[in-house]
Amino acid sequence: MKRVVKKSTAVALVGILAVSMFAGGCAKKNESKKEGEKVILRYATSAVGTNPNAECEKKLIERFNEMYGDEIELVVEELPSDGAYLDKMKVLAATNELPDVVYSINGVLDLAVKNGQAMELTDVLEADPEYKEEIGEDAIEAVRQPDGGVYSVADSNTQIGYFYNKAMFDDCGIEPAETWDEFMENCKILKEKGYTPIALNTGDNCWAANLVLAAMIGTDGEEGNKFMNSVHPDSYQNESVVKGLTMMQTLLKEYTTEDAVGGGYPVASNSFCQEKTAMIANGMWATADFSNPEVAVDGLMDRIGVAAFPNQSLISNYELGYSVCAKTDETKDAAIKFLKCITDAEAQKMRMEMTGVVPLTTNIEMTEEFKQEQPLFASLMEIKKDVKVEYKTVDSTALPSVVNAMSKYYPELAYGNITPQEMTVKMDEAIKEAE
Repeated sequence: MKRVVKKSTAVALVGILAVSMFAGGCAKKNESKKEGEKVILRYATSAVGTNPNAECEKKLIERFNEMYGDEIELVVEELPSDGAYLDKMKVLAATNELPDVVYSINGVLDLAVKNGQAMELTDVLEADPEYKEEIGEDAIEAVRQPDGGVYSVADSNTQIGYFYNKAMFDDCGIEPAETWDEFMENCKILKEKGYTPIALNTGDNCWAANLVLAAMIGTDGEEGNKFMNSVHPDSYQNESVVKGLTMMQTLLKEYTTEDAVGGGYPVASNSFCQEKTAMIANGMWATADFSNPEVAVDGLMDRIGVAAFPNQSLISNYELGYSVCAKTDETKDAAIKFLKCITDAEAQKMRMEMTGVVPLTTNIEMTEEFKQEQPLFASLMEIKKDVKVEYKTVDSTALPSVVNAMSKYYPELAYGNITPQEMTVKMDEAIKEAE
């Protein structure tokens, strides 16, 4: 989750007037509040506790309160995990009671749009050209929904490869793989040397496993790449997905930790940070843990490198970001102010510097000091210059029901109870269940 920024009063008023005139989604008339009374704005977040984004989230909220605390009271509900957040948002969406500002993960936006709770934001963007430029056309188009509407504002441009333990790789005499055959061979060599090759997890949203799966599918020629850049595909029964699941089955059976099957992401993160595994796929926000003495072994950061996936590829997609689901004119106006504060240029800069996520546009530059402080981030940006293939995450392309089915059936795949082909059938059944 995410951050904050400033605009001139005149521009902000234009944006607010435009929003107030737009009766989208869940808008309804509101009784006027008493003079001097603060507008109550509800917001829920899972970026708390040990979450890598927690400190940045805290700073963004503090910044918003500094800017608007005299007129808006931000009521924040802290949820302990992404899973807890998703479960609660599903319940609130079903009863038309989503918070005024929602972070759109794992189908939350789909539910909000379907139920008419998410506000269409084109007028907000058009009313504030400075803000729109800070978001960028690519980011706006990336979140545009099938009906042509823009119901969210992205907060980051995710670039994901994988991290590897340089000491383990050096000990095995291997380099980051250029092909998937080399990748699997590296896993074999690491295992023979006594190392567990890769950290995975199949619980929750299967995050660590599905990042690798997305790379396997997205680099399988033109068809595979097209598939991993398509939102809500009609079927998973194709050669590229079967090939990817076949490799994933091998990784789960032979090359990961025992608790990866059924475990949440913290299981994968812990195994890598404690040097129990040699590789883990994740975004730059994970680097905060590598130097955290509470979760990582001493000096880990110095032993970590970052690499592109095989075939000179990276996961690259704009996060869906934040949606406005406020119900009254006054809370809608307040929600727009909060939305801008956590997605504009200053917010993007804060996220980059505090969590290592890639900004929405190239207008935000890295200082030399930042490059020295964040060598892995700087390395990834250099790697990106030579990338030939890009694709999206499973989370951003699949229906939530499909991700849930994958979490359910990955153990069956790992234990050999179903074949990769049979798992694609289960995934297709999950599509039909969502209809």
